[in-house]
Amino acid sequence: MARHLRLIAALLTLGALTVTACGGTSSDGSTAPPEGDGSNPRIVVTTSILGDVTRNVVGDLATVEVIIPADTDPHDFEPSAQQAAELRDADLIIANGLLLEEGLLATLESAEADGVTLLYVGDVVDPLPWNEEGHSEGEGGGAVATPAAFTDGDEEGHSDEESHDDGEYDPHFWFDPVRVSTATGAIAEAVAQNTGLNADTLNRQAAAYQAQLAELDTALEAQFATIPAERRLLVTDHDAFGYLADRYGFEILGTVYPSGSELAEPSAGDLAALAELITETGVPAIFSENIASPELADALAAEVGNEVAVVELFSDSVGGSDSGAATYVALMRTNAERITTALG
Repeated sequence: MARHLRLIAALLTLGALTVTACGGTSSDGSTAPPEGDGSNPRIVVTTSILGDVTRNVVGDLATVEVIIPADTDPHDFEPSAQQAAELRDADLIIANGLLLEEGLLATLESAEADGVTLLYVGDVVDPLPWNEEGHSEGEGGGAVATPAAFTDGDEEGHSDEESHDDGEYDPHFWFDPVRVSTATGAIAEAVAQNTGLNADTLNRQAAAYQAQLAELDTALEAQFATIPAERRLLVTDHDAFGYLADRYGFEILGTVYPSGSELAEPSAGDLAALAELITETGVPAIFSENIASPELADALAAEVGNEVAVVELFSDSVGGSDSGAATYVALMRTNAERITTALG
């Protein structure tokens, strides 16, 4: 897969945009810029996580607007006709890519065809490929153990070929702060090239945020080190945590949904096999996600027994202002605390 910035040198007329805007406080305590009045460049970002990263890069130099609201699954989000039309007025669109925003693909491709500059961040962060079982496959300390029912195709189950047949790479790279640091640099470069903002200022602000990310990585490594190696087993809603497992030495024991998107439904055989595996290994928690209903996770926990807790993590989106995960850095710290408490 080509790993490159798809950037087209074009500046478009500024106009009012009425797509959802995510304001609030950034992870460094600064206040997000208000909606644009036409005087600042306009940067439109697809996901709330990348929106927070972008605000830390541009500060108050540009207006940053986010399409997909907090606590919303980007896999199946579809824009309104008005949002699709207004995307074409942005100076720069920043998207995750790697087929994360499945419902936005046609809209993004149309905007690019119309001359809007797009940065697909996933292309520049050395993404992890999916393995044959539909899990991300890294070279770090993490691993994946997959129940046979997840890999053997039958009339009720899912075959290998059905897992991630719409994408070669795991799009959830933000669970590795080092990759987010790489993304931060790419965003600063794209903004400088396509908005006319001062590159030195952008690079300085990006470097300050990258220092925060380095501190975050060090803190997470120390916190996760308190969990005994034999207890670093994750059972999650879907396979969003491969980068975290790879970075910090976890094993993904299994997922409730048999692929990287809740758009695929598990079979009864899938869930029975996972319940058996949880029982055999003594995993104490199933991690649900803020973007999905915990119904299946709750049912799985009930099947295994009441001693298995269902713990919510923030996955593909930041949370609301009072969630403890309203920014990317806060999201990662909250998740680490919950994982450590549940497993340690």
